[in-house]
Amino acid sequence: MAETTRSDAETARTIFYVVAVLMAIYGLGLLLFPHAIFTLSDDPGVPANPGWVRWRGGFVLGTAVAAWFAASKPESQRPLMMGIATAFTLVTLALLYSNLAGDYRGMQLLSWLQILGNGVLAAVMWWLTSKFAA
Repeated sequence: MAETTRSDAETARTIFYVVAVLMAIYGLGLLLFPHAIFTLSDDPGVPANPGWVRWRGGFVLGTAVAAWFAASKPESQRPLMMGIATAFTLVTLALLYSNLAGDYRGMQLLSWLQILGNGVLAAVMWWLTSKFAA
């Protein structure tokens, strides 16, 4: 295994904290205010009762907690890094497909910000995974 430097560990720690905070904000929004999140999207296909997505908020919030805890010893968290990188990649691809195929008819700025944000987080997590490769 390649030896990681102190600066690599500090960079990984910072990335995990940033991921945790961003995911916690989004997770809390989905968990506590799903109607507000859907209203913000301005999508005419929003369900009448968006409360059914609260479970997704709980899952995202749980992943945020895992990322926060992983920041304490990032050099031993490669499987978590790969899982989060894969998740961000799949979310980016799903959002991109939905936008390009015309399935999403809501506020385009919000959609492209989500695509860009998830894409950046995916790239950062894949880069971080490569830094701690076996």
